[in-house]
Amino acid sequence: MRDAILSNAEGLNQSGIARQASMTQDALSRSLSGQRNFSAGELAVLAKILHVSLQWLVTGDPRVDSHVAEAQPVARGRPDRVAETVAFPAGAYREVGLSTQSVPVVAPGVSPDDAAREMAARLAAVSDGPFVHDLPAAVEQALGIGVFVAAEGLAFDARAMVSSSVTYVVVRATGAWYQANLVLARELGELVSGQQPSIGRRSRVRDLWSSDFAFALLLPEERLRSIDWNRQTPRELADFLWEAGVSAKALAQRLDVLGIKLGPALVHADEGTLQLLVWQNPDCFSHHRARAYRAPRIPRDLLNAHLKGMRQGHVDGTSLAWMLDTPLSEL
Repeated sequence: MRDAILSNAEGLNQSGIARQASMTQDALSRSLSGQRNFSAGELAVLAKILHVSLQWLVTGDPRVDSHVAEAQPVARGRPDRVAETVAFPAGAYREVGLSTQSVPVVAPGVSPDDAAREMAARLAAVSDGPFVHDLPAAVEQALGIGVFVAAEGLAFDARAMVSSSVTYVVVRATGAWYQANLVLARELGELVSGQQPSIGRRSRVRDLWSSDFAFALLLPEERLRSIDWNRQTPRELADFLWEAGVSAKALAQRLDVLGIKLGPALVHADEGTLQLLVWQNPDCFSHHRARAYRAPRIPRDLLNAHLKGMRQGHVDGTSLAWMLDTPLSEL
């Protein structure tokens, strides 16, 4: 932050910067001297005022520079504006002095199916039932990382974030839990592969391994080959999709890749996953599993740390308000 202030092109002094950020000069001065933590909300505002990237302020990663990224041709990887949203929770961790574990990386050459098989065992070991019934909780418990659900970003499905002290995944809020499971699994594949791209960029080539990992994690080949798809009824298909936590489209893609012929029930499932599930089981829409990704979600340890910090006056609640998508006045 000090570097950003000293090099700002508009020549703003600390007083002017504090005024634009709706901070007192004393609060800015104490934050710069290490006597006070910046809130994640303050970092987001200051990043805009100083024309630097939020992820650079949060992580100090020298690879990230918003101005350089804008100058890059599209063919070399368009800068990912979603990264500004994804970087925000890292500031919330730093604000209360929390860190997370890092995700173990598979050895080079390990196939997505083998990696998924190993990960499935880890997730199953911490889950009372099938881990897909609450995949965010299983990921947090098995790996010690955070899983967030954020209520913003129209072009945003999920992103993993890695910095020096925290690792987490942010998933966009949606009622389509069966789609959210797949993108969360894909981001887990990004972490497991060890091919995490520079913050703010996404490679389609790298995504292939991660996508294969996600399909193998939620739809293991052994399970799919044990089913006679030709004799499956629509109700049995709906039950399978519910238990597997995936969409009919994802299932069809996975079967096609494995060379397994689609059965009549799946071929005619044109009305979509949700309609099929509700048709066979009207109560599924109100089930707690169907609400897993609808509302904002933050890891419990981070929530408790911010609540404690608010009670003790160490944090002002702006970060928690953003993460819960709740007006600060209501907190």
